[in-house]
Order: sequence, then C-alpha cells, then structure tokens
Amino acid sequence: MQLVVELKNHLLLNKIDDREIYGYILSINELSAYNDTAYSINELEEIINLIHQKNKKVYLNVRRIFHEDDFELIEEIIKQTIKFNVDYYIYSDFGFYEIMKNLGLENKLIYQVNTYMTNVFDVEIMLEENYSVVLSTEISYDEIEKIVKDIKGNLYLNAFGYYPIFHSRRKLITNYKKYRKEELNLNKKFDIVEELRDSHYPIEENHNGTVIYTDGLYYLSNEIYSLNNINPNLKYLIYSKYTTEEEYLKIISTYSSLLENQQASWDDFENLTKGLLYEKSKLLKTEGGK
Repeated sequence: MQLVVELKNHLLLNKIDDREIYGYILSINELSAYNDTAYSINELEEIINLIHQKNKKVYLNVRRIFHEDDFELIEEIIKQTIKFNVDYYIYSDFGFYEIMKNLGLENKLIYQVNTYMTNVFDVEIMLEENYSVVLSTEISYDEIEKIVKDIKGNLYLNAFGYYPIFHSRRKLITNYKKYRKEELNLNKKFDIVEELRDSHYPIEENHNGTVIYTDGLYYLSNEIYSLNNINPNLKYLIYSKYTTEEEYLKIISTYSSLLENQQASWDDFENLTKGLLYEKSKLLKTEGGK
C-alpha cells in the first residue's frame, strides 16, 4: 500500500515526507477539475522531471467534463503530455477515454467519478477497459471491503480530502451576485448553509462552472490496516484542497506513519468525517437497488 498525493506546490517537493509516496497528482487548467493548484502546460515538463528524479510516478488530473468542441484541443494537449512521460491519467469523461483508446493508451487510465464505482460488478466492467478505478467515498466500509476482497486487480481508494457532491456548468455564485446586487470576490472561499441544516459546504466557481464539496474532510485511518490485510497493493489518494501548506505536510507525514504501522495522531486536524463509512446504504444492488 502506498500514497498518491495531489501536489499542492512543487516548491514543497523537498519538504514532503515522501517515504510512502508512490506518485503525485498534477493539474492543468485545460483538463483538470476539483483541484487545488493548477499549472500551465509550459510548466508541466519541468515539474514532471523533478518528480521522476525522485523515482515517483506522475498522475495527471483529467476530471473535467468536456464539451464536444473541446476534444480537438484536448487531443493536442494529451499528445504533449505523452512527450512529458505522464505515467497515469485520472479521468471522468468517456469522451476522453475514446481519445486515449485511439492513441492506444488505455493502460494508463484510472477512472474516478465519486458517485460511481460502488459495487463489484461496475468495478469489474471498468477494469476491463482501464488500468484501474477509484472506489467511491459514498459507500460503507463493508461495501469497500467486499469490493477489495472480490477484485484482485489494481484499486485506488480515496483516503483524505474534500470531495465534490454537486457540479453545474452554470456560474451560480455570479448569478447570486446579480440577484442580490452584491459585490463578491470569487477568489475568496465561500460556504453555503442549507435552511434546515447547520453544516457548511464549501462552494467555488471557476471556468468549469460551480462545485459544492462535502462539509467535512473525509478520511481513512485504521481502516487502512484491515484493507491492507486483504490487498497489500491498494493505493490511497490524498487531496489537498482547502488545506494550508503546513496542514498538507502534516497530513502526508501522518499517513506515512500510518502506512508504516506507527502511531498516527489526528488531534491536529479539524472538521474530519468518516462520511458514510459506517452507515448502511439505503438499498443495495443485492437487495433490489438499481
């Protein structure tokens, strides 16, 4: 078991406790979504070289949902990233899959959509066409354990971070500004609060539209020990959105200790949640769910 970590800042590469890191996730504006830091395509080659010099893998975030008009430009960008020796592509859009298939690069694809990959059948289907998949954060620990037991292929699990629960291509904060006739700085962090709940959900607007994230930082801790006993080849994703650089370094160090079976403390972190890990799904496929 090893970590795959979103790179918050390439200037931190020499400060990161990378003893258990298998690879880093990079983002670029043209292809990526739900990311923390985004680089230009011109910056990418140098950063990839730095990562490879540390004998780590490079994952490119391609989690945008694209329009048909985007694909010509996307293919040009992907051909550039191939020259830069990107090792894997984490994607969500099947149009991107078709581009990679035409280039003969399905063996570099990792499929991640947070509401999918919730059961053995769907995971098996996607593994036939991809190198790997990322399991959903919206299932219980028992369901994760069943998938890990039944699937012998490469699997990735979300270990830490805020995850998207809503995405619209509409500029919802901009529309709110117009309706309320308020001046809002879109570079600031906003939360929304439902009328009947106290939870604060981070919301952001960018060139991809509007995204709402989970109200807490989803995290795996001792669950990793149990899952590793079933499949020691699992890899765990750490996302850095809405963390400071100090928190980011602490998170990685904590997980590195955890993976080495050392004592790991979560006392320094706030707003942690186990999400649905210990809640039974309302209706499982085996019980007649769709």
